[in-house]
Formats: sequence, C-alpha cells, structure tokens
Amino acid sequence: MKAVIMAGGKGTRLRPLTCHLPKPMVPLAGRPCMEYIIELLEAHGITDIAVTIQYLPDVIRDYFGDGSRHGVRLHYFEETVPLGTAGSVKHAAPFLDEPFVVISGDALTDFDLTQAIRFHQEKRSLATLVLTRARHPLEYGVVMTDDGGRIVRFLEKPSWSEVFSDTVNTGIYILEPEVLDRFEPGIAYDFSQQLFPGLLSDGKPLYGYVADGYWSDIGTLEQYRQTQFDMLDRKANVRIRGTELRPGIYVGENVTAAPDVKWIGPAFIGDGCRIGDGVEIGGYSIIGQGNVLSAGSVLGRTILWDHNHIAERNELLGSTLGSRIFCKESARFADGSVVGSHCVIGPKAVVEPHVKIWPKKQIRENTRLTSSFIWGEHLGKPLYSAYGVAGTPNLDLTPEFAARFATAYGSALAAGKRLAVSSAPHEFARLIKRTVAAGLQSVGVDVVDLGDVLPPVARFAVRELQTAGGIHVQLGTDGLGCLECYDGRGLPIDKAAERKVENGFRQEDYGRAPAESPGSYRTDETMTASYLGALLAFTAMEGESALPLRAVVCTRPAVFALLRPLLDALGCEAVHLPAEAQRGRLADHVRALSADLGLWLDDDARGMSLVTSGGETVTGDRLMLLQYVSFFHSFKSAVIGAPVSAPHLLESLAEGLGARIVRTKQQIRSIMEVSADLALHPLFDGLFATGLIVRNMHRSGLPLDELLRLLPSVYVRRERIDCPWDRKGEIMRRMLQEAKGRPVELIDGIKVHHDGGWVLLLPDSDDPAFSVVAQGLHDEHALSLVHEYREQILNLMQ
Repeated sequence: MKAVIMAGGKGTRLRPLTCHLPKPMVPLAGRPCMEYIIELLEAHGITDIAVTIQYLPDVIRDYFGDGSRHGVRLHYFEETVPLGTAGSVKHAAPFLDEPFVVISGDALTDFDLTQAIRFHQEKRSLATLVLTRARHPLEYGVVMTDDGGRIVRFLEKPSWSEVFSDTVNTGIYILEPEVLDRFEPGIAYDFSQQLFPGLLSDGKPLYGYVADGYWSDIGTLEQYRQTQFDMLDRKANVRIRGTELRPGIYVGENVTAAPDVKWIGPAFIGDGCRIGDGVEIGGYSIIGQGNVLSAGSVLGRTILWDHNHIAERNELLGSTLGSRIFCKESARFADGSVVGSHCVIGPKAVVEPHVKIWPKKQIRENTRLTSSFIWGEHLGKPLYSAYGVAGTPNLDLTPEFAARFATAYGSALAAGKRLAVSSAPHEFARLIKRTVAAGLQSVGVDVVDLGDVLPPVARFAVRELQTAGGIHVQLGTDGLGCLECYDGRGLPIDKAAERKVENGFRQEDYGRAPAESPGSYRTDETMTASYLGALLAFTAMEGESALPLRAVVCTRPAVFALLRPLLDALGCEAVHLPAEAQRGRLADHVRALSADLGLWLDDDARGMSLVTSGGETVTGDRLMLLQYVSFFHSFKSAVIGAPVSAPHLLESLAEGLGARIVRTKQQIRSIMEVSADLALHPLFDGLFATGLIVRNMHRSGLPLDELLRLLPSVYVRRERIDCPWDRKGEIMRRMLQEAKGRPVELIDGIKVHHDGGWVLLLPDSDDPAFSVVAQGLHDEHALSLVHEYREQILNLMQ
C-alpha cells in the first residue's frame, strides 16, 4: 500500500500565520502538522509516499527532504496550477500503481489505518471514505451509509436544514488505481464534488468506514488552537516530544527555567527555551523552540511558535504568535489575538481580542490596537532615536539589520565618499561594526576602521581625518545597542539625512557598486592618541597654580585609560574603582580616602556625575551649570548652545564671563551645532568636562563644594506624563490655546513664562509621553507649576 499526502493548501483561513508558510507546515506542539501524518503512515507500514505540493513548495521539500529522517521515502509532485483534490492526485498517477491511501497533510488524526485498509479490502471497494462523527457537521461533507457500510448519500458542506447525519467525510480515502482513469490529467477535478458522486451514480462499490479515534481539520484559527489543547489533554494518540516534567507538562531539551517559575499546565515547552524569574506558564501554553520568556510574564492558553523574545511583564492570554516576534516590556495580548511572524510589539502596547497583525509589522509603544493590521509596514516609531538607530542587540540590532542599514546609509549619503567606522570595546559591537563596514563597501563607500574607541573619540576622528562622516557602534548599560551616525563635522546627522536613509532602508532602494570595484577598507588606530593630545591641549593650565588634588574615579577601564593621563597633566592623583557596583559607594570611598572629589563617568564617556569631598553627589542642573561655567572660564568670548530646558541663569553667567549662550532645541545636534567649530563639547564629553572642572578648581583655588556654592541656586522640577501617540498633537494645540495671554516661546515644545518662572511642555520624540519642566522662584513654586500643568494635560486627555 502506498500513500498520497495532499500538501498544496494555502490555509487562507489561518492567516496571518500562513502568510509565508504552507498550511501543512503549521506547527502543532512544536512540529509541522504533516510530520504527524508521516509518522501515522509509517506506523501502519506505509513508507512509499507521494506528496502533492503547490503553495510555497520549497518550504516542505527543504524540511522533509527525501523522508529518510522519518523512515519513509517521499516523492514530490508539484502543481503549477491548482488541479483540485482529485486532479492533484492524478498528477501523481505514474507513482500510484497499486492501492493507495489519500490523506491530508493539514489535519491531525490517530485513526487505525490498518483497520480501514482491511475494511476496504474485505468489501472489495473501489473507493473507501474514512468517516468520523462530528458535533458540528456544517463544515464537512455529510455521508450516509447502509448497514453494510455502502454509501447511499452524501452532501458537501450542507446547511442545517440539509443535515441528515453527524457522520462526516475526513478527507482520508483508500482508492484503487483505476479510479484515476475516470478523468483526464491536467484538469481541475474534485473528489467530493465530482469523482465520488460519479461513482455513486454509476453504482460502483463506494464504501464508508467509520473510524474510532481523534481527527481534527486545522482549517480555522480556533480549531488550530483547540487541536493543540486536545493534544495536551491526550485526546489524540500522537507523540509529543519532550520529557514529562510533571503531569501534563512536556519539556524539550536544553530548556532553562528560573527556580520560581510557576508551572500550571498542561503545557508544552520546546527545545532551547529560556524562562525567567516569576514567569507563569498557565494552562494550555504551547511554546515552540528557542523562545525567551522574560521575568514576570504570564502566559495562558497561548501558542508561541519559534524564536520569539517576550520581554519583562508581558501578558499573553488566549493569543497565538508566529515566529521571531519581539514583544517589548509590559505588552498585553487579549483572547483570540493573532500575530504574524517577524513583528515588533512596542512597550505597553495592547492587542485587543480577535485582532490580527500581519507579518513584519511594528506596533508603537502604548498603542491600543482595536482592529486588524494588514496593510502598510509598521505602526512603529521612526528608525532614528535621540543618539542614532537603537535596538536590543541580536534581537532588533542584528547583523542582518546592520548590513541592510549600512547599505541604505552608504547609498543615500556617502556613495563614492569615505566614512569612518568604530565600535565600543565589546565583541558584539565589533561584529556589528564589521557588518556595517561590509555594507558600506558594497555600495562603493571607502571605509576607515578606527577600531575600539569611545564616542567622543569617534566624533573627533571624523573631523581629524576629514571623512564625509562616521558610524559608531555603541553598547549601553541599559542593554541597548546604537548605531551613531555623524556628518563631516562630527555632529549627529540632520533630520533630512535621517529621512533619506530611512526611505532607502524601508524601500530597500540601494545603488550597488560594481563587483570589481567595491569601496576600499583600511584601519587607523591612531585616533585615540590624537584625541588625547587635543584634550590635553584644550584643558592645559595657563597660569593656574596646580593644587595637589586627589580624585576617586569609578568608570570602565577603557574610559579610565584616557582619563588618567588627563588628570595626571592637571596635577590630580587618580584612584580607580573599576567595578560598576562601586558607583553607589563612591561617596564612601571619597571620604575614606580623603579625596577632593569623586567622579563617575558612563561607559560611553559622555554622561558623568561628581561627588564632593563631603560626600554630596552633584548631578542634573547643578552639574550642568558647573560644566558651562567651567567652560566659560576656559573659553572666554565663546558662543555655545544650551537646550531650552536648561536653567535661565545661564545667559547672565555667560555674559558675566564674556561668553554667549544660544538657546536651542533639545536635540543633541542642535546644541552642538552652535559651537560646531569646537571639536569637543562639555555636555557630551565627560572627559572634556572633567578637565574643565578640575582646571576651574585650580584657577579658583577652591575645593569643589565651595566652587558649587558660588553658583546661584536654581529650582527646576521635571515630570514625565504618558500620552498616546495619536493624542500628542491635539494636547499640544489645546495647551497652546490655554496659554493665551502669557509670553510663550516655541523654540522646542511650548515654553510658557510665569511670574518668576516658566514651564516647558516637551513631547518626547522617542516615547509616547510628554516631559514637563518647570523653573520657579523656589522649589515649592517649581513643583506647583509642574503639578498645575500635569493636571491640565491629564484633564485634556480625559
């Protein structure tokens, strides 16, 4: 006995799961549906099998191959046009030279095929239909037999008024080869609508065998889910791979789970999954291979395919997700929701019941999706964020993404030009840098590889080498990676350039270089030394008397390697605390070592904080004032940018020292552009700022705490207010209307002046939120202004 597996179905009712996957390959408990059918045939001694394929045929061929891995021999017959159920089998007629079983590759069953074949042979039937009892027969062909099993009537997909039995056709047939002689090859022909009615009409031996056991057609999303729940309940006698960790909970190989995972079950967890602290594996959870479930997430009656990343505190209840989906923190998926593969779901997004998301879509933060998302590419934020193109390493920031991005970037902005590339001292950052370099070369960009450098060094090198710009790969302590993009002056590229790159990236519109002349590649690892030389020159003491100072420094070794020679040149002994865990104890170390100051520098050498000899931590607006004042003392008559949210004392402080402040937008480029002729900036280069502050201590002869007391007091309060993306414009318009009669600035956001203070309402460019910043006559005044505007915004949102 041979067999034919019909595997040409598109599975349109299973979309979006089957948008890029043939229906027989849809997984049931971690394995393609068709694999269970092959196992069933092999168990009943049927090992010579034809497979009819049409929709995405290579997916099936590539997975099953010749069948030897499953103990069978597979022979593929591909249709170029749809031929119907019988027509597709006729296409395999040369192979079918003996009685054969026809079975669908997209249903699950444990029927005893041996008994059905014996029935067929005993009845000397020309065609035997395998039947089953169904509670809801409307979706199937209803069949009536006499006492001997001979079919006397059937009707395909009847209405309730036409239902005459609960015995239905399962689409499993046992046929003699001569039935295929009743119609011509290459024409569309159907078993139920044409072949079987013809046999019945001609009085040919046509029988129905009512089988015991489980059978489920996975034709709908609801039935697809229920079929897997039935597998966990052991209603279907099929093999579930994995070890039964506890009753009803099946776990594959190399699964790691935190000790406090809450196992409820029944559940299936595929190979290589990682399950974090406090995750709840609720009843009827089906989790494919390679999934990451992060801390605090809750799953119940949810199906995940393979290689998904579920971030912290996700809630998936009654949902179905395809493969390689990234669900960011605190997203929620309601009952009946379905997400196609390769989607990105933003933080705090909510997918409402029965909403379907087609593959390769992006959903923004805080989005509440109430209807299916089919057309368009994304409901996501722009490619660029504050510092560049950011993402989670090896999830959204992958080598594939980096290559595509670099190709789009080089094609849009730098074809035939020269760019610098660099990375943080981390192996994954280096990997992405090499990928970026290759992508740039492929579109004809000449590449200069700077090696491992800090962002301030990367910016400096672009100016020094006079390249057309640069791309620096940075990994942050927040777990994100970033592709920072600089123009020829070492500034972040402007919005127009970002749009050009993003358009090319989305449209995949690249101008490739000829294969014989890609862009060149060379290395230059001298830029860190050049930057240090410039840094020492910019901060060198001119007439100041060097006080013996001691600083306790907490930072990464790569940052300290540059900071130490700077402090040595400024007569400041440096004590290094390399461990990040020491940051919280920096004040204790300063006091214990009788140091003059403590210094924390971020991994990227941009952000910083200070500690006075008395243990007081200096951050925020006080630190910003100190950075600017120290700059004014060293660069008299300089003009420098300051964000619109910075304290308003800056103007008078600058004027008193012969310098000038220009108010700018919050964007880094806007601030730096004012002093673009200066290679370094005190707000975005912690090494430069450190040198200026230590030099200021020498100049004044004052310890840090007394230097700070010379600065005027400022009272600034900040608060963040969540707001859906689609409400931001309306809120801004209505808040501007509310401000009528008061002085207003519109440099960036809405800045409303009050007696003795001001309030800045600033919509966040990267998140669904507003920042409210207020400066007052005293702290209570600033706090009351923030509260007043927060209530206005909340009332408008309601």
